[in-house]
Formats: sequence, structure tokens, C-alpha cells
Amino acid sequence: MLTYEKDIKPIKITAREAYKQSVGTEEYLNTLKDVYSDIQGNIDDGYTNAHFFYDSMNLVNRVYRELLAQDYNLTLEKEKTCYHLTVDWSDVDLDPNKKYILPMEGTEQPSYSDSLGESTRGYAYKNEYGTWTICHVFSPAGITDEYTVIAKDIEDAPEWVKAIEPVEV
Repeated sequence: MLTYEKDIKPIKITAREAYKQSVGTEEYLNTLKDVYSDIQGNIDDGYTNAHFFYDSMNLVNRVYRELLAQDYNLTLEKEKTCYHLTVDWSDVDLDPNKKYILPMEGTEQPSYSDSLGESTRGYAYKNEYGTWTICHVFSPAGITDEYTVIAKDIEDAPEWVKAIEPVEV
């Protein structure tokens, strides 16, 4: 779906609100790194949840919104002196060996043989040297095992790869 500039409505906030949102950004990013690292560690150890404790309501709300967008099951409770965030993935199938293809929207290009009227699409994959790159194929059926990735690789991938919606094969 295309969004036109006229369809985008600007969000107006006060300078004070913009300042509040910018304060602690480095702390927030470091906290997110720690959260994802702890979650990955718990997954590797066979656990299906993780617990986090925060003093700052602003920080816990930002982490909560991020994890909610990632489809984790969350519980947030106010305790006497802090906020207790429980992240649960017990009802999510986390088989790290499932295979996926990573189709990249907007990468379609005409084939070399214009008479066929076919086009190719770019797919992200991790090559034999461990570098993330792109290949172009005519259809998902043309993708060989060489161009599939496993869930474990996606979790450790760069942000541009994580932004691609994986398709299970």
C-alpha cells in the first residue's frame, strides 16, 4: 500500500515533551540491548520467560512498547519500590532451526528477457562467508537451500535484515 505525503498527518508535541522523549535515549538503547541479550540467553537455556525490574516508569513503558511490538506476552506490575516486567514466550514456537526466506519489498526488477514479462525479486540471505547479502530470483519456488536462513541467524542479523518479514518454508 502506498502512502502519499498528503496522507501523512504530522504529530504535534510540545518542546517539553520532545525533550522528555530524548532524555535517556542512550540508556534506553543500552537497556534494550540488555533485554534482548537476556531473552536470548534464557531461550538458549530452555526457559520460556524472563523477568526485569525497573525504577523508572518512563523506561519500563518504552521497553514494554518495544517488546509488545515484537509480539511477546507481557505482564507489568507495580511493586513497592519498582516495576516488574515479565516477558513470556511459552506459547510461541521458537524452533531456532526453522527455515525462512526473506523477500524484500520494492526490489522487483524486470528480467533480462523482457519478452517473457517476468521480473525478479530480491531476497536477503547469509552467504557462505557469513555475510548478509541479496540475491534476485524469479519466484520463491526458485530459491534453493543456499538462500534460506534459520531463525537463529535472523535473531543475530543486522537491523536491515530484522526489518524484513520472514516467510517460513
